Amino acid sequence: MLSIINTNDLICFRSLTNYWRIKKMNLPLNTMRITKKTTILFLLLFTIQANAQLTDTLKVMSYNLLNFPNVNPNRIDTLKGILDYVKPDILMVCELTSAAGGDDILFNALNVGGVTSYESAAFSNGPDTDNLLYYNSDKLALKEQNVITTALRDINEYVLYYKSIDIATTTDTTFFYIYVCHLKASSGFEAERNAEAQQLKTYLATRTNRQNILIGGDFNFYGSDTEPAWNTILSGSGVTIVDPINTPGHWNSNSTFSSIHTQSTRTASFDGGSTGGMDDRFDLIFISPDLNSYVNQAKYVPGSYKAIGQDGLHYNDALIDAPLNTSVPFNVLHNLYNMSDHLPVFLKISVSTYANSVPEALTGMKVWYSSDSEKLMFTFENPIKLAGNFMIVDLSGRVVKSFDHLDGENSLNVSDLDSGMYVLQVQQYEYSMKFVK
Repeated sequence: MLSIINTNDLICFRSLTNYWRIKKMNLPLNTMRITKKTTILFLLLFTIQANAQLTDTLKVMSYNLLNFPNVNPNRIDTLKGILDYVKPDILMVCELTSAAGGDDILFNALNVGGVTSYESAAFSNGPDTDNLLYYNSDKLALKEQNVITTALRDINEYVLYYKSIDIATTTDTTFFYIYVCHLKASSGFEAERNAEAQQLKTYLATRTNRQNILIGGDFNFYGSDTEPAWNTILSGSGVTIVDPINTPGHWNSNSTFSSIHTQSTRTASFDGGSTGGMDDRFDLIFISPDLNSYVNQAKYVPGSYKAIGQDGLHYNDALIDAPLNTSVPFNVLHNLYNMSDHLPVFLKISVSTYANSVPEALTGMKVWYSSDSEKLMFTFENPIKLAGNFMIVDLSGRVVKSFDHLDGENSLNVSDLDSGMYVLQVQQYEYSMKFVK
């Protein structure tokens, strides 16, 4: 990473070991013969590298697969074309009808064309159709999974954790609590949907360590105004959940919401799918409020939420009707039309790429942010002399504040920083720590 020495010194990468050797030997800086142009290049490179190191992006997708594979199992190649286009890191599916179908998706739609990184949770065979979760194992791992039973279909819980860069040396990482559901269909069953939502929220209230919640699936909601389950999802059992695009309303047969409708992709009947054209917002992904900031090391990317293939111009029409839908490539558009009567819903999550770990030389040191004093506080069990090169870096990789030494309270005053997530770097020991102000 970078270190700011003083106004006369250069800024350069930690990987430039010669620079640090020269500093330790107290040799003149001109020994390195680094030009101003080179320094500028280092700064540009740092901005790119630091941003890549500090955050990663997870692509999340939820999809009703229309009774796969019971209805036309040959659709696996159709699904493959969609997944190859989206490349989700987290894939939630419902209307899965067998474990064999789940394996077919894993081995013939995800891990294809040289890709081998996808894994799935264990298939759970409940009443009616089932849910399943797939994830990119290069970035994520499954900690546990559980089943929440309802009067109709199971709701499935999956707890994933992010594979932080330093996960081998620290137990600190970022968890995602993911719930996949398919609530009772059809108008007139609002009470049944609410009962299912209550089961979910009652369970969520028991998860004391819950964080970074994603709730995806087919909710069969006709409108927030007529569905008691809408308010149950958002505030039931004292657990707050939010709609990322904050778009309540009566979505059914309402052209005002044509840009967020997810069903039906068709006006013709085939493979058992519903018809009627695009006029319902049945499919959603809800998130917990902590994902609106980096408070738990992950954040919803504003503006990333969408129904894939929805251009807002096909109200009550099929997805492939005129005018030509150019929101996705032509082949993907037809794959969406042929795969399901629902569109997949998609969003992005930005996640911190590493956890807080303490080098062996700093064993016994504790650092935390005090919201009362707006300072980073240091305590030491063993005598340690920390000197110079304390830096505060924001998520864009920009050094926003630097210090030559701790103050008399063994602290660093960061009261002038805006709210957000930052990284403290102690160059002397190559130590980094995330904190949220």
